[in-house]
Amino acid sequence: MPKFAISAQKPHQSRWLLTLPSLAAALFSLVLAAFLVFTTYSEQSARSNSLTQDLLWQKQALDTRVDNFTHQLRTVAASMATDGLASAEFTARTLSLLQESPELISLEYVDETGRSRWRQPEVQPVNFPDYHHPAIASIWRTVLDGESRSYSKIIMDVPDSPILAIAVPIRLSFNGRHVLIAQLNLRTMLQQQVPWWISQRYQISLWDQEQLIAGTFDRTQDAGELNSSINIDWSPNQLKLSAHAYTERRSNWQTALTALVAILSILMLASTWVLRLHIRERQKTEAQLRQEQALRESMENSLVTGIRAMDLQGRLFYVNRAFCEMVGYSQEQLMGIAHPMPYWPPEDIEKCMSIYRAIVNNRADSNGYQMRMMRSNGERFDVRLYATKLIDGEGQHIGWISAIYDITELQRERDALQASHERFVAVLNGLDAAVSVTDAHSGELLLSNRHFDKAFNIPERHGRYCNIPFIRRNKGVPVDSEWFDDYHQHWYQIKSRSSIWVDGSEVWLEIATDITAIKTAQENERQQKEQLQQTARLISMGEMASSLAHELNQPLAAIASYATGCRNVLAQADPNIAQLDQAIEKMAAQAKRAGQIIRGIREFVQRRAPHRSRCEINELLETVLTLLNAEIKKSQVKLTIKQDAELPPIYADAVMLEQVIFNLIRNAIEAMHDTPVKQRSLTIKVQRQDEMLAVSIADRGCGISAEQMEQLFKPFFSTKGSGMGMGLNICRSIIEHHHGRLWVEPNPAGGTCFHFTLPLSQDADAYEP
Repeated sequence: MPKFAISAQKPHQSRWLLTLPSLAAALFSLVLAAFLVFTTYSEQSARSNSLTQDLLWQKQALDTRVDNFTHQLRTVAASMATDGLASAEFTARTLSLLQESPELISLEYVDETGRSRWRQPEVQPVNFPDYHHPAIASIWRTVLDGESRSYSKIIMDVPDSPILAIAVPIRLSFNGRHVLIAQLNLRTMLQQQVPWWISQRYQISLWDQEQLIAGTFDRTQDAGELNSSINIDWSPNQLKLSAHAYTERRSNWQTALTALVAILSILMLASTWVLRLHIRERQKTEAQLRQEQALRESMENSLVTGIRAMDLQGRLFYVNRAFCEMVGYSQEQLMGIAHPMPYWPPEDIEKCMSIYRAIVNNRADSNGYQMRMMRSNGERFDVRLYATKLIDGEGQHIGWISAIYDITELQRERDALQASHERFVAVLNGLDAAVSVTDAHSGELLLSNRHFDKAFNIPERHGRYCNIPFIRRNKGVPVDSEWFDDYHQHWYQIKSRSSIWVDGSEVWLEIATDITAIKTAQENERQQKEQLQQTARLISMGEMASSLAHELNQPLAAIASYATGCRNVLAQADPNIAQLDQAIEKMAAQAKRAGQIIRGIREFVQRRAPHRSRCEINELLETVLTLLNAEIKKSQVKLTIKQDAELPPIYADAVMLEQVIFNLIRNAIEAMHDTPVKQRSLTIKVQRQDEMLAVSIADRGCGISAEQMEQLFKPFFSTKGSGMGMGLNICRSIIEHHHGRLWVEPNPAGGTCFHFTLPLSQDADAYEP
């Protein structure tokens, strides 16, 4: 690019005429200015140093005052802890503290319950807070909690003046930690601690961030620009102490002398003004040229953005160094060339040409163009190009200037981010679960996958949605629950947890999995199990029909026999009423026994929905033994029942538990079919184990092998030749339905022992599983 040189050659006489007066005036003005500057600077420096030292002294005075007061407060607290409120030493220290501290508003003694035990003065001053004030309460609670040896806090919402509240603990060996709270008027403290020689020179103020707390002002003086600030650390309060120096009044003789020197300087400089007029235009031109040249050099050497300029014919007449480095060509190689440009890739020549025509024809897009360029070595790179008109100093359109940004790395990162996003969306949409992300504060739906939109009828293109939570959310731990969609009649398993979104805001991530098919299968399985249980009960009753008929025939035969006896008594001339009454009473007892047998059979085989209620294990056991009484007698089994006294009730389905006990006792009886009669014994134990009810049914039968025990509770496995293999499987399902456990062990005395446990719920409204 062309360089400009400025020549300043003049005649010998003119040079001397310009040099001598200008040099003398310049020297005089320079010396005078230097003297004034030096004097002013020295004065300002001295005042600034003095201000800094005085401000440091004032800060130390305030820190010392607060530290001394805190120490005195701890001394009073120690005296209170050792000698009590009524001691002379405590009274003396308190009075001394109140008299020597004008800034002290009040002293208050708060116990561990937060109750005020003592206050001085006894009546709280008007417009000042008491210990119930939230800010003061937070101070003594902090000290009571043992978090600090002493604690202070500035309270701003006081009408008269902000206060500094200081709390120190009172350690009582017999009654824990108490607190002594002092309130200090910050304005009074500042007025007391700022000496007269500082208040005459400075405005002293105390600030909490941008809020003025207290200050000392002399309204007869104006504050100048000289000021300084220093931080005061009264933890946890971070304050700032500021000082503004008052404006110094200059004396009349100083003002007159300064004006006289200025006038003389002006007169002397005026004598050289005529000589300088003829070079002013030249100096102005030189300054403009230097400024333009410096601007161009700065653009060339500092910008990383490529700059190129074309004239009205589309020829390059300016490129900066960054553009040359970008395309790999020198300025000399690029100057004056027109389309096609050497840095246009051959495969994109048409696109580059269309952009070039749009710029030349004044149709440049204000949003710029994304295009590909080629370096001199053939390497391609992506750029973003912005073009606009180039207007000269006279407002004439002389061409176009373009800014080119290399976005190769940015484009590569965008492509990678887009690919990553597409993979994420593909995985998210491939899930069978409905996934959503919701803003924790506004409830706005931020992200959802395809399954979520389809399940809840959200269109593909939608605006802002407010997502109502499926279930109650919990920030502490992730929530895993189930939810039923009443509208679509679907069951969902909801997993919800709190998370942080990409912008740092708090969101809720929820995954809803459709478990309708699982719920339907579970319901079908439950109904099949109920049918199977009903069938098993009917089969058991059918197998015991002869035994039950014999058991029922006994009370009926007894009733018939007692009826015949009654007729014989009544046939006598003088019937014995006592015998008749005794016979009728026995008839009623036998009828009641027959009714119990029939009612037990009916309840056992009756089909109904499971229902939990309060049950006594003794009553359940008695009902089953009534049904199996004939079977026990027929098999000549010795029955032994061992149970704890006063067993608590259980909340269960009585019929289901009767079926379990019935099957286990009946299996035990059948297992002892080949056992000698003298060894046939059945032992039933009912006892409490912690919060569980434990029932054991032990027989002396042939026993069960280890291989059979592993498969004993599997469906359709039976050790009996005629068994269906479903009884024990049903029993285990019933016990697990009641949150219990059923297992089998060998009987040490020979045979087998079945155990099951049930929880002892103390809630009469135990939930239905």
